[in-house]
Amino acid sequence: MLKGLYICFLVFALASCSSTKNTSSQNLEMNNSMVSSDSEYGYSPTKPIELGGFLRGTKYEGAHIEYFQSLFGPNGEQLEIKRLGSCCPFEDSSMPFGGGLLDKYELSYEGLSEPVVIHVNLYKFNKPMAPKGFTLN
Repeated sequence: MLKGLYICFLVFALASCSSTKNTSSQNLEMNNSMVSSDSEYGYSPTKPIELGGFLRGTKYEGAHIEYFQSLFGPNGEQLEIKRLGSCCPFEDSSMPFGGGLLDKYELSYEGLSEPVVIHVNLYKFNKPMAPKGFTLN
């Protein structure tokens, strides 16, 4: 009897834990708050998106994967992401090797006239935002 009550309670608890979806306008409002106001953010090698820091233990190695999984076009379009390679050496005395290289990624989605290229720093971490023209979910 007690086991049956426990199972009923568990089923009821799991069924009542469903989340409600945001309406699209609420979703876009939330996403717009995570878009950088700096038009060079991510697009310029001097203002890369900082997704790393795992060498110093401040973020784990897969942070950039989660970032790209959460990045969408301005209306929620699914992105096609292509790593173009490393570029743009920089100096930073706080890093173990005194600097590093940025990575370049090409982003595109259906309806975008031509792909855009963003710059990512996988050595330093700052709370990432979406570059202008994109959203984070």
